[in-house]
Amino acid sequence: MKKHIIIISLLLLWGLALPNILNFVPYDYDIFIRFNNNGYWYKELKEVPFAKFILNNEGLSFESYFLRYLEDIDYKNGTNKEIFLSALSSDVLFLAKGIELSAENLISLDINYYIDILKTLSKDSALIFETNESEKVVKYFSVLLGYDLKTEGNIYILGDSIFSRSLNNYLILAGSKTALEYIVNVFNSPNLQFKTKFKDLYESLAFDEKTWISGYSKGDAIKLNFPLDIYEEDVFTEYIKFSGFIENSVLKISFIQKTNKEEKPISSPTEDLMEKVPVLGNYFAGINITDSLDIMKMFEQWTVTSDSTSLEKLYDLTSSIINNATSTFYIVGDIDDSATNLSVAFLFKLSDGLNEIENTIKKYSGRYDANEGQWIIDINDENKVYFYEFEQFFVVSNIDKETYSKKAKIQRLMDLAAYNYLDKQRSYNIKIFLDLGDFIQKFLGIKINSKLIFWQEKDGYFIKYYLDIM
Repeated sequence: MKKHIIIISLLLLWGLALPNILNFVPYDYDIFIRFNNNGYWYKELKEVPFAKFILNNEGLSFESYFLRYLEDIDYKNGTNKEIFLSALSSDVLFLAKGIELSAENLISLDINYYIDILKTLSKDSALIFETNESEKVVKYFSVLLGYDLKTEGNIYILGDSIFSRSLNNYLILAGSKTALEYIVNVFNSPNLQFKTKFKDLYESLAFDEKTWISGYSKGDAIKLNFPLDIYEEDVFTEYIKFSGFIENSVLKISFIQKTNKEEKPISSPTEDLMEKVPVLGNYFAGINITDSLDIMKMFEQWTVTSDSTSLEKLYDLTSSIINNATSTFYIVGDIDDSATNLSVAFLFKLSDGLNEIENTIKKYSGRYDANEGQWIIDINDENKVYFYEFEQFFVVSNIDKETYSKKAKIQRLMDLAAYNYLDKQRSYNIKIFLDLGDFIQKFLGIKINSKLIFWQEKDGYFIKYYLDIM
């Protein structure tokens, strides 16, 4: 028995000591992103309704477009796309120093966008692929990029800006010869590796087989521009950890941002009133009051439509009402079938009653309709803003109380199966739920069952962001 334990222990230690793609990450680089076992996770991704819409022929047909693009290259150059696809389907690592990336700019439906990224690798950037056919893969890259290929010893040079070589079962593409040589040296020198210098931080990153995308960003090497985000001048980012995986046809992405400012965590509410918000249409948000004034400035831009100038006073009035509100306020709304008209309602739990709010309404020439039990402000000849109490909430909306009441009787957010399926987070500063399928149907006429939930929470020196897409 003791002998078996010793053998198992030795095997585990040997497995941990084996070189892997993360051995290429230098301790002094600003960002690295690992894409693990892409072939497996791509199959899982195709089961996510929103990704299926992007990839399949019933939607935007990106997969067919990409394969036709490669087949055209094969036809013209006598190459074999399977060599390239095989390299993409294994482990891939991106690492860089001295650059800034924006999270939303990492995704595009234009193949040429990624080709341009490869062509313009910065001098301290590199892409590393796990492959047993490095020579064939680098030749395919030269054709794909339209670059001449020459060799200098064991180094391949594509054009005059990309330097490449193989090491063990990996192919390295770097933006300079210096970077290439340094990264090779790092692989062979544990004292230069991130995993050695920052052992505790490395071990906290998600590099197991259950994770598809994982990585690290020092400072502001990655910019996080989420649907609702607040910029605070006195808050600086120390680092960002991020990961992504797919579970039960849901793409789950998380970002953990370490800052220099300590925040008190929001205590988990015993009852999330967001669940009792009526379903007016296709988007919902819950926002903690402490973040709300800055959020309102962002939300005004986020909900902008081609005919949204009439809503400016609504946002202005809502911001003033926040000062009399407590806890969390909620936003619910809909973009209609023409994809131009926006219905929006802001729902508050009030702390100081209506007196000060009524004074604000009067300031904007508001009038009270006693029959309907609502205040009304005329924005222009066609648009009005309504203020009224409804059940637990004080409502500010561009739809009247009667219309709101009728919609409120039909369905509540908690009645949506997808909301309950996705929503497992109760403590939040910001939470947003979107019916992506409804947006897509109204804008493109394509029907899919896709939802999104985003939430942010602050906990000590960490700001945590979570995004689930189905």
